[in-house]
Amino acid sequence: MPDIRLEPPPERPRLPEFPAVVEPAIRDIPDPGPAPGQAEPMVCERAVAPTSEELLSRVVPVLTADDRVRTALDGRRYALLGASALTDDKDRATPAILVLAHDYTGGRTLEITLDDGAPPTVVGMVESSARPGLSDAEIERAVTLARAHPEVARRATADCVPMVLLTSDVAEGDEHHGHRRAYVGFGPPDERLPRVRVVVDLGEERVLGAGGDGDE
Repeated sequence: MPDIRLEPPPERPRLPEFPAVVEPAIRDIPDPGPAPGQAEPMVCERAVAPTSEELLSRVVPVLTADDRVRTALDGRRYALLGASALTDDKDRATPAILVLAHDYTGGRTLEITLDDGAPPTVVGMVESSARPGLSDAEIERAVTLARAHPEVARRATADCVPMVLLTSDVAEGDEHHGHRRAYVGFGPPDERLPRVRVVVDLGEERVLGAGGDGDE
């Protein structure tokens, strides 16, 4: 087979680059100023937001003394789920605190707003359609009630750990509609499915049923 060689492409002269044209011409450009000196470090203190527990400890005496809150919750079984500072509300001249309270008797969640003054004052209360997540106290209570169930005591071994989730609401007309219920499963941490699971009605503080090992 003959040796085939290809000649390199011919070199072509590069096109000249035209200078930039500025109209009108820039004149009287000042010389750059002196180089900046050594910058001094600025010390900033990071603001620490108060925890939900800290906020609740401040506002609970105010809530129990407020006529609107007492009218809504007196004689009912309820829990204060948590509190948070409303720091991103630009329309407020003073900081505010939002408290979530769940009325187990009426199956409703209340949003209570307070001006964060000295002392705080209640400025609004509305019924919310949201379903807030379980509070730490609710999770602890759900696990305690679940562990006391005979089926859990029999099937959950010492290495089982709890997993707690808020269940979805059931259809209107069902006896459990509006109830705040928690799904509690127990299983070893290295297993995907729980060995035993129960549903706890937090309002009635009772276990509704137990299952596991593939039961529906």
